[in-house]
Amino acid sequence: MRHLAMIFILLLGVSRSNLKAQNNECEQTLSFASAEFEAGRFYGLPGILKSCLEKGFSKEQKIRAYLLLTQSYLILDDPAAAENSYLELLKADPEYLATPLHDPIDVYYLSKKFTSTAIFTPHFHAGANTSWPRTIHSLSTTSAIDQLSKDKINKIGFQAGADVDWNIDERWSLSLGAGYSRKSFKSDLNDNNQGYRSTFTETQDWIDIPLLLKYSLDSGKFRPFVYAGLSANLLVGAKLSPEGTDYNMDPKLTNQQASKAPDQSISSMRNFFNSSLVLGGGYKYKVGKNFFYFDLRYMAGLTNIAKNGGFNPLLVQFQYQSDYFRLDNLSISLGYVKPLYNPRKKKKAVAGLLKKLGIKKSKK
Repeated sequence: MRHLAMIFILLLGVSRSNLKAQNNECEQTLSFASAEFEAGRFYGLPGILKSCLEKGFSKEQKIRAYLLLTQSYLILDDPAAAENSYLELLKADPEYLATPLHDPIDVYYLSKKFTSTAIFTPHFHAGANTSWPRTIHSLSTTSAIDQLSKDKINKIGFQAGADVDWNIDERWSLSLGAGYSRKSFKSDLNDNNQGYRSTFTETQDWIDIPLLLKYSLDSGKFRPFVYAGLSANLLVGAKLSPEGTDYNMDPKLTNQQASKAPDQSISSMRNFFNSSLVLGGGYKYKVGKNFFYFDLRYMAGLTNIAKNGGFNPLLVQFQYQSDYFRLDNLSISLGYVKPLYNPRKKKKAVAGLLKKLGIKKSKK
């Protein structure tokens, strides 16, 4: 076993030595090609660089080599070969960004014809949320409204999901998502007229399907983004945890009768299909070629969630009568993005779509 380990270490050392020697050899080849370029001898460059491009160059060396070839073909008035060389450069480094300050101006203008932005970008997220109902119309079991008080208390829930961005260009995208969320809130009711106090904790299970228009910056370590859109919200389950205290016979509250029931399903008292307005934003942080991101999202309910008129099992024992209400939600998520880079020449159809949407192409 010891001999096998020694052989493996020896082979690994030989392999590293060979790789280092090969890199040194290809670096010399690249230096020679650069000297030939400076001397104006452009025709021989593809042959000089061929062997190292096929199996010897590192990523950084490939970028320099293809940039050298792109410049040479532009000088030789061979636009097809220049475009092919620049495309190979982007395959070596999809985030390479030509600028007038660091690159020849003809290479910079050539780069405007290309993009590495993925057509579709999936990302995944999970986090916590809090919800609160907005009352549309208040309902109660007593006619003495002035003797009735209602309080809403926020509770903490959670969510997880995935989204796919269709990238219109480097900064604008349309995003379609799907996720599961657990939302919860607490209602306290104090009926001084009937001498009854009750507490209801409602827990809801949702499938959220947002459609968003997103704008994000496409350079730097930290890349902020904002978005707005609409969401279909499917309420797939709702349950209520009721607790009550009857103090009608004891105004001094020294002899109360408490009651508590198991969790009750109230899905029949809630609308299945709902919708909301979505606003949000956050930051992406680049790690290697991937991203981690922080997202803050506000969903404002647009539709009434409650429906009354059916059987209410909590009415007699706990005097529960649901208000008509919308549900708002604030969530914080952490996510992960693995860009699926796709170096390619830009299509005119994308520019036409941007024009129809009234979006100006971003300038770098």
